[in-house]
Amino acid sequence: MKLFALLVTMTIQFSGFSQPWMDSLKVARKAYKNKEYDKATKYYKSAQNLAPKEIDLSEEIAQSTYRSRNFDDSEKVYQQAAASKSDKKEKAKMQHNLGNTRMKKKDYSGAIEAYKESLKNNPNDEETRYNLSEAIRQKKQQEQQNKDQQSKNDNNKAEDNKDNQSNQNNSKQNNSKGSNDSKKEHNQSSSLPDRQADKMLDNLTRQESETKRRIARNQRGNSNSTKSGKNW
Repeated sequence: MKLFALLVTMTIQFSGFSQPWMDSLKVARKAYKNKEYDKATKYYKSAQNLAPKEIDLSEEIAQSTYRSRNFDDSEKVYQQAAASKSDKKEKAKMQHNLGNTRMKKKDYSGAIEAYKESLKNNPNDEETRYNLSEAIRQKKQQEQQNKDQQSKNDNNKAEDNKDNQSNQNNSKQNNSKGSNDSKKEHNQSSSLPDRQADKMLDNLTRQESETKRRIARNQRGNSNSTKSGKNW
């Protein structure tokens, strides 16, 4: 970073005049210093677009986007920067920062990959080694949390199915009870006319018997009267 600043300063001095990309770069650095990271990112990108091809502002752009918590953009810039660096230590630095960006995104698998690549280019970097172990720990914790959540969801689903089955059984029992009660009422209502009919039949039979007895008595009375007349 200091080396780059020195190169830029020397370029300005040798040029003898101000160029548009340098003006944008000044504004970007001032904004970054004042923690106006969105503004800094805007002017860093403007400076990069206007600057000569040999000027690389990718690291400053990545730092600014990282500070503004725009981790998607920061990840892209660090990836491009790491791919473009030929010096192993510079490449390792970009890969280290790429790992940090992915950690912020909770992309622990991606962070592990970036840290491993960084250590390939700079095996003695203890900070990267520590960050790698932290990424591995966070990944295991994340996997366990996902497993616990899945188990909880499965248990809740099983309980819901159990409750639904219980409700269905209760509904069937209620329907069966209602059907039995209806049949019972129907049988009771059906038996009532039968009893009334039997009673009416008994009454008719009794009336018929009385009528027959009355007729028989009358016939006997008439017979006696006839006999008396003849004797007379």
